[in-house]
Amino acid sequence: MTFNQLVWKMAKGNRGKYLFYYLCNSFAVLFFFMYSTIYFNQAIEKVKESESIGDVLIIPGVGLVVFTVFFITYAHRIFTRRRKKEFGLLMTLGMSKWDITRLLLMENALIAVASIVTGIVSGMVFSRLLFLLFINIAGLGEIPFNLSVEMFFYSIFAYLCIFLFSVLITLYLTLTRTLSQSMKSDRVADTIKHRSPVFGLLGILMVSGSAVLLYCTFSMPSMSQGAGGYLLMSTLGILMGLYVALSQGMSFLMKLARKHKPYYYSELLTLSSLEYKFKQLTAIMLLVTIMSMVTIFFSTTILIISSMGEQQVMDNHPYDIAYVETETKNKLSKEELYEIVNEPENPVKKHDMVEMYIYYQDDPYMDDAYYNHTFMQVSDFNKIMGTNETLNKEQFIDWINMDPKATSGDSIYDNGLEIKDGEDRFKYSLKKTIIDKQLNLHRYTPYSILVINDTVFQQLSKDLIGDKVKMNLLNFADWKLTEAISEDLENRLKEINKSTPPLKSVREVYDVEETKQILKPISKVVDYNHIRSSSRTMFFVTTFISILFFFGAFILLYLNIFSNTEEEKVKYRKLFKIGITKVEIKKLVSMEMSVLFFFAPLLGCSLAFVYVISFAQDVSGIMENPQFLVHFASISGVYLLIQMVYYFYSRKKMLRELDI
Repeated sequence: MTFNQLVWKMAKGNRGKYLFYYLCNSFAVLFFFMYSTIYFNQAIEKVKESESIGDVLIIPGVGLVVFTVFFITYAHRIFTRRRKKEFGLLMTLGMSKWDITRLLLMENALIAVASIVTGIVSGMVFSRLLFLLFINIAGLGEIPFNLSVEMFFYSIFAYLCIFLFSVLITLYLTLTRTLSQSMKSDRVADTIKHRSPVFGLLGILMVSGSAVLLYCTFSMPSMSQGAGGYLLMSTLGILMGLYVALSQGMSFLMKLARKHKPYYYSELLTLSSLEYKFKQLTAIMLLVTIMSMVTIFFSTTILIISSMGEQQVMDNHPYDIAYVETETKNKLSKEELYEIVNEPENPVKKHDMVEMYIYYQDDPYMDDAYYNHTFMQVSDFNKIMGTNETLNKEQFIDWINMDPKATSGDSIYDNGLEIKDGEDRFKYSLKKTIIDKQLNLHRYTPYSILVINDTVFQQLSKDLIGDKVKMNLLNFADWKLTEAISEDLENRLKEINKSTPPLKSVREVYDVEETKQILKPISKVVDYNHIRSSSRTMFFVTTFISILFFFGAFILLYLNIFSNTEEEKVKYRKLFKIGITKVEIKKLVSMEMSVLFFFAPLLGCSLAFVYVISFAQDVSGIMENPQFLVHFASISGVYLLIQMVYYFYSRKKMLRELDI
C-alpha cells in the first residue's frame, strides 16, 4: 500500500471526523471573506476617512481574528485528539515521526485548499444575499455589492496564517508525545485541577467591582479627567475577572451548596457535572460571553447613535437654511434671494436677518494672542427669540447659543465686560444670562453672543476695528423639500463671489477651504440626509458584523456540545447501570445544556447593559434617555429569543443522539 493510498483509506474510514474539521475551516474562511466584503467595499471605503466607520470596522476585525484563532485551534485539537490512538498504532507498525508529519501535512493541506474554495464560494453567495436583504429592507442602494482582489487576498492570507499556526502546534504536541501516551489517550480521563472557592469568589468580586468602576467613571465628575485610563482598567478587570469566575466560580458555589445538605445531595450529580463542564470549557464560555457582549453592545450603540443623529440635526438647525453675508461676499438683495428660494409649492415662511459685530481683543498676558467678542443688537435678539428685552447703555445679556442640557450655563462675564482699545475704554454690566439654541451652528455663531443696546452696537461698530457680518435665516413650509433650493442658492452665491474681492478679516486668516465653508449655506436637509446616509451605512456595517459574531458564538456552542457525544454516551450508560433513570438523565442533560446555552449570553447581556448605562451618563443618564433601554431590550430580546430556539433544537438533537 502506497503512502497516498494510506491517506485516502484513512480519510474514508474517518470521514465523519474529516467532515467536521473541514466544515469548521470552511466556516472560518467564510467569516473572513464576509468581513472583507464589508471592509473593502468601495462605497464604505469612501466614507472611512470622513466618518468613524474605520474604527467601527477595526474593533470587530480584531475580535474576529481572536475568535478565528481560538475556533480553528479548538477544532484542530478536537480533530487530532480523536486520532491520537490511531497515530500510536501506526507508529507501532513501523511508521516514523517523519511519516506522521508527512501524513498530517498532506491531509491538512488538502483540507485547507478545500476549505478555501468552499469558504470563498459560500462567502460570495451569502455576502451577496445579505447585501440584497439590507438594500431592500433599509434602502441602502448607495452600498452596492462588489468584489476586489483585496477581499480574496486578505481572507486567504489571514486564514492560512492562523491555520498554519494551529497545525504547527498540533505537530509539536503529537511528535513530542510518547508511544504509550498516544495508545492510552482514549482511556485518560480529564480531571478538575486547582479547585479554589477563594479564587471563584475573587473572580466574581473582580467582575462586580470593575463594573462599578466603569459606571462611576462616567457618572462621577471627579473621575472624568482620567476616563480613558479608568475605562481601560475596568475593561481589563472585567475580562480577567470573567476568566477567573468562569473557571473557579462553580467551586465557590459548590462550597456554598455544601452548607445546605438536602439541596446539595439532591443536586450533587448536576452540580458536579456543571463544575466539570465550566472548568473544561472556561475558554469557550469566556469567548461566547465576550462575543455576545460585543454583539449586543455594538448593535445597541449604533441603534442609539442612529436615532440620536436625526434629533441632533434638528437641534443644530433651528432655521432650515442659513448663510452669512460679509462686506464683500454673498452680497444678495432680498429680491434676488426670493427669486431663488421662494417657490410656490414650498414658500418661505420666515426670513430673519441679524447683524453681528466681532471684535478681537488682545490678550494682555500673551503676545500675538487674542480672543473674540461677538455683539448683537437687542432688537435682533428679540426678533429671533420672540421676546421684549430692553437694555440701557451700560447693560448686556450673555446669550449662550446652546441646548441647556448640553452646557453647564456658566458665564465668563459674571463680573461684567471691560474693553480696552488704545485710549478708549468700554465697560458694561451683565444683566442676565440666557441659554437657548436659536441660531444654526456656524463659524460666526460662537458659544457666547453679547446682546447690547442698539445705539451702543452702532457706536461700537464705528469706534472698534472688527468684522461686521449679517446672518440670513430662512424657514420654509416643508424643510425636507429644500435640498434643491439649497443647491441653487449655493451655486448662485458662488457665481456672485467670483467677481468680488476675497474674504478678509481684520485679524483672522482664512485659507481656501475655510473660505468655502464660511460662505457655503447651512442646510438642515443636507445635514439630515448626510447623517441619515452615514448612520444607515454604520447600521448596515455593524449589523453585518453582529450577524457574523452571532453565528460564530452559535458554532462555538455547537462544537462545545456535540464534539464529545461518544464520550457523553459512555458516561450516561454507566450512570444508567448504577441506577440513574432515563428521566433523571434527561433532566441532567437539559440542565447542562440550558446552563451552557444561556449562562454566557445572559452574562454578556448583563455586561453590555453596564456599558450602555455607563456611556449614557455622558448624555444626562439612562433616566433622561429611556430610548436607550428600549434599544437595548429589543436587541438583547431578539438575541436571546433566537438563542432559545437554537437551544430547543440542540436539546432535541442531543437527546436523540444519546438515545434517551
